[in-house]
Amino acid sequence: MSVLHFTRTLPALLPQYVSRFKCIGSECEDTCCAGWRVTIDKKTFNAYRQTTHPKMVELFAKNVKRQRSQASDGNYARIELNAETKECPMMAERLCAVQKNLDESYLSDTCFSYPRYSRNFSGQYEQALTLSCPEAARQALLAPDAFDFVEGPVTVRPATMREITPRHGLSLELMNEVRIFCLQLVRTEGLELWQKLAVLGLFCENLTSTLANGGQAAVPELLNEFVTMVEQGLVLDALAELRPHHEVQARVFALLWQGRTQGGASAMQNAVLSAIANGLGASAETGRVTEEKLIESYSQGISRLSEALRAAPHLLEHYILNEMFRELFPFESKTPYEHYLQLISRFGLLRLMLAAQCNLGDALPDAGVLVNTTHVFCRRFQHDGNFATQVNQALKNSGWDKLDKVYGFLRS
Repeated sequence: MSVLHFTRTLPALLPQYVSRFKCIGSECEDTCCAGWRVTIDKKTFNAYRQTTHPKMVELFAKNVKRQRSQASDGNYARIELNAETKECPMMAERLCAVQKNLDESYLSDTCFSYPRYSRNFSGQYEQALTLSCPEAARQALLAPDAFDFVEGPVTVRPATMREITPRHGLSLELMNEVRIFCLQLVRTEGLELWQKLAVLGLFCENLTSTLANGGQAAVPELLNEFVTMVEQGLVLDALAELRPHHEVQARVFALLWQGRTQGGASAMQNAVLSAIANGLGASAETGRVTEEKLIESYSQGISRLSEALRAAPHLLEHYILNEMFRELFPFESKTPYEHYLQLISRFGLLRLMLAAQCNLGDALPDAGVLVNTTHVFCRRFQHDGNFATQVNQALKNSGWDKLDKVYGFLRS
C-alpha cells in the first residue's frame, strides 16, 4: 500500500513531558474521538472514497460525509459520530480501524496530529500537547521536570506545521523575548502561583497599553523594568494586601461552569462531571444549587485544595505553563491583556472544579482524580472556539475585566 501522507522528522524545542509522551491506545480511560467533530481533509477524503479494503468500504461510505458549509481543503469532510454513544464509528475495542486496516498515513491530518500542536517560530520548530488527552495530562502535570525545555525529534506532516508571523508590530525576535519572560515569570521560585499571575497581569496590561500607543520600541525597556521588579522582590510588597474573594470566585466561575454542565461523551467524563456537580452542592433531583450553598461549598472545597494538591504539587503551575507555551502567550488574542483574561478565566474555572472534588467525603482526591479533572476540563472548555470570546465579553459586560477586579480571582 502506498503512503498517503508523508511526514518529516525535525529537531524541535519541547517541554520534557512532550518527549516522553506516547499514545497508550486501548489502555486509555477515555477516547480521543468521543463527542467531538472529527474533520477530514480533502486528500484523505478522496483516498477513503477510493479505497477497496473490504473492511473499510462500508464504514467510509456510511460515516464519512462531505462538509457542505464553509468547507476548505483542511475541513473538507467529517466523520459522523455514533448517535447513541457519540463515539467515532472507526473505533473498535478502543482501536482505530483506519490505522489498523490501512496504516497511519491514512489518518486525517486532525487524527494524526492530536494531541500535538506543532509550529515553526522563525526557523525554530516547537511542539506542545493539549491536556484534553489523559496521558498527555499525566505527563505534563505530575512530573517535576515536565517543563524543563529540551531539544528532541518530532515527526510531523508539513500541512499541520503552523508558521508563526509577527504580531502587534513586533518582530519575531522581540515576540520571543516577551514570551520567554512570561514563561520564566511563572517558573520563578520564591513566589506563589497567584503572585506570579498577578505580576503577569500587570505586565500584560502595560504591554497592551505600550503597543496601543505605538511604543513597540519601548518593549525591551518594559521587559527590563519587570525583570528588575521580580528580582528585587518588589512584587511581594505590592501584593501584600491582596486577599482572596471566595464569594466572587464562586459566583463568577460557577456561571461559566453552568454553561457546560451537560453530560460528557464517555463514562469517564460523565463520572467527573457528576462528582463536580455534587461537590458544588447541586441537588440530586434538580441538578440546581442555590447561591448560598454554592459559596459555602466552594469555600469549603478551596480550603482543602492546597492539602489535596500535595498529591500533585505542580499541577496548577504546569497547567498554566502548558497553556502559555501551547498558545504562544500572550500573542493569540486581540491584545496581550485579553489573552491574559482568557488564561485567568480558565485557571479560575479549573480551580473551581478541583475544589469541588475536595467536597466528596473525608478523603481528599488523589493525583489521579486531580489529573482526570484537569483532562475533562480541557475537553469541555479548551476546544470550544467560542468560549474564550464569550468569557471575555461576559467579564467586560459585568465590569470584571479590570485588573484590580481580576486580582480578586487569583488568591485561594
